[in-house]
Amino acid sequence: MNIKPAVCIAFLTMFTPLVADTGARVFCWAPHLSAPILLNSHGQGIGSYAGRPYSYKIFGVAGILTLGDRCDGAFPDPNDSQKRFRRGWWIGGLTGRTNIYSSVKLQVNWQQFYPKRLEVTGDRPGSTSGPVRIYGNTWNTTQMFGHPEVTLVFHLAGNQDSAIPNRNPSGFFYVVGEYLTGPPTVTGTLNVTAQSIMRGGVTPVGYTINRTGGVAQSPPFTGYNQAGEVVFPSSN
Repeated sequence: MNIKPAVCIAFLTMFTPLVADTGARVFCWAPHLSAPILLNSHGQGIGSYAGRPYSYKIFGVAGILTLGDRCDGAFPDPNDSQKRFRRGWWIGGLTGRTNIYSSVKLQVNWQQFYPKRLEVTGDRPGSTSGPVRIYGNTWNTTQMFGHPEVTLVFHLAGNQDSAIPNRNPSGFFYVVGEYLTGPPTVTGTLNVTAQSIMRGGVTPVGYTINRTGGVAQSPPFTGYNQAGEVVFPSSN
């Protein structure tokens, strides 16, 4: 009778995040999610299981990311009107000015990272990426990984990504993709230009195919306007 509770506690502990809230407020979303996921700690990664969809394709990433005023190894200068960052403390005050960094990157099935990420570098709080949409290689997850299960993991930059990561960035990140729970409906029309065809004659025949079944979704971020996004074509 005492074995089951012990096993349950061990399982929950294994998957419970141990990262404290550092003040980050970056909301992440992908087409299969009904609500955004909050990343509130630098270096944090949170996964979301999308099930076994008929198709999950990733075309790029998008969003906006803004630096906060806290980071590892640097501090906003209290004597600077723009609060630009200085690296560390030395006798008599802070040392020279420096840039700090933050990003959100997407990992698929706890394995590969999508080659494009949302990132910002700046020398003061409030530095921002601006709203951007960045297209990269198209990832068909079933073809890439050989199985239908899909888990997307959102990662906020930490010490493994930068010597001076920002601890409290804010913003929005979302996956530009297509999520189909079942096969799309394919219909079409056949067009013949002539009313009648003589034996041995030739007449042009045309056709159109309509592919429907996908659902157009927009990220449910309060206060975020996609109309201002800049689109970057793939450089791969």
